Amino acid sequence: MTPALPWLIFLCFAFVSIYEAAKLPFGTVSAPGAGFFPVILAALLAVISLSGVIAAFRQAVGQENLETSLVWKKIILTVTALLGFGVLFEPAGYLATTFLFVVFQLRIAERKSWALAGVVAFSASLVSYILFGLVLGAPLPAGFLSI
Repeated sequence: MTPALPWLIFLCFAFVSIYEAAKLPFGTVSAPGAGFFPVILAALLAVISLSGVIAAFRQAVGQENLETSLVWKKIILTVTALLGFGVLFEPAGYLATTFLFVVFQLRIAERKSWALAGVVAFSASLVSYILFGLVLGAPLPAGFLSI
């Protein structure tokens, strides 16, 4: 199995997501429509996946025996975390769910320290909430924080 295969799967997923999200009204930056964020996020996924494909092919040229089980473990952990994000998004709210997702990714999937995971998760949650919720006015669920 080629190390680029997971990246190619994500690239295909990104293209399908862009195609489906393009059917929704896009809107503008000041008044985003229902398709605005899905298209932007899918385009970012496509760019990241394409860079992963390129890096995997470059790495494969230099090394013949790559350990792919670690790659698949990270993919499975990430997909599981995304499913959990989708399930918890409404009841727990944007801030809490984003914080937990980033902590999970950094601590469990990437094996970073608790301190780094906490600081990055807090910063990412807060900055993304300020950008999307306050600046762009996107309706983000408050979850249990709305009490």
